[in-house]
Amino acid sequence: MLRRFIGRLFGQMLDVLSRLVRLSANTWASSIAIWERGDFLEPLPPVSHHVHVEPWVKLDDVEMEHPLEKYIEHDTLPLPSKCDREGYHGDRHYDYWVSGLKDYLRIKQILVRYGTSLGGPAAVLDFGCASGRVLRHFLCHEPGTEIWGTDVNFRHIEWIRKFLGPSPRVFQNSLLPHLPLEDHSMSLVYGLSVFTHIDQFELAWLYEIRRILKPGGIAYLTVHTDHTWSILGPKHMLYRDLIQAKHLGLSPETFKKPMPGERIVFRWPHGNVSAHKVFLSIGYIRDSWQRCLDVLEVIREGSDYQDVIVLRKRA
Repeated sequence: MLRRFIGRLFGQMLDVLSRLVRLSANTWASSIAIWERGDFLEPLPPVSHHVHVEPWVKLDDVEMEHPLEKYIEHDTLPLPSKCDREGYHGDRHYDYWVSGLKDYLRIKQILVRYGTSLGGPAAVLDFGCASGRVLRHFLCHEPGTEIWGTDVNFRHIEWIRKFLGPSPRVFQNSLLPHLPLEDHSMSLVYGLSVFTHIDQFELAWLYEIRRILKPGGIAYLTVHTDHTWSILGPKHMLYRDLIQAKHLGLSPETFKKPMPGERIVFRWPHGNVSAHKVFLSIGYIRDSWQRCLDVLEVIREGSDYQDVIVLRKRA
């Protein structure tokens, strides 16, 4: 009787310990990545089913190699539903697609400007790919190019894996500056609204990007700069988020003054790992980032209200 009681007690203790270990592991993993479940992922029909509306996103300021109809014709992949695309453009599915095409074309313009071509043995990494808003256009319009994507949110990676075909090579990354990619393997790394959230290990991430870039390879990164700070106003969601966050103690007067430092980080104590907002001065970027990669160009408001930093790995 006593032996059975001790046996049951021992078994219960092992069960409790096992649960604590699993909880600890899950808490640790969730602190460095986003583990939204990949269940109930919902694809929408391809873009050709959504072109009946006039898009708000305009393509007037980008060079197009083909008529718009050709880009639509070549993309027969499903679109993600509103809940699977980081909130981009709400229910305006055509705007979502056009916005990705616009960023793809902007990046292509930069590649042409600095003599970098894709195709053949070229490889491209979408760093912070979400559910493929821009990645899909490289996939559909750059045959022969190896397309990679990584994101901190597991759900996005699952969406791409299930619905964008067998070609894109995607994986979840964490906040720690490591990518499971070979040295000198990428011709292009682009990160749209990623360094706007990296509050720690920013320079280590830049050096990781440098490691995987081929000599002469291009990095195309968007950031909040001191210029962004100076133009923020009520029409910007970022401005509204910052003003409404009571714990930050900000007011409209805050953004009428110069940015009070070269690197400003606003943190949300209960948000997920991508909730933080980071501002960098152009002087800081030219001093710190230049030590890692050559800063070729700073494009003010090159990606909506964010500035674009174009960098190149030294040959």
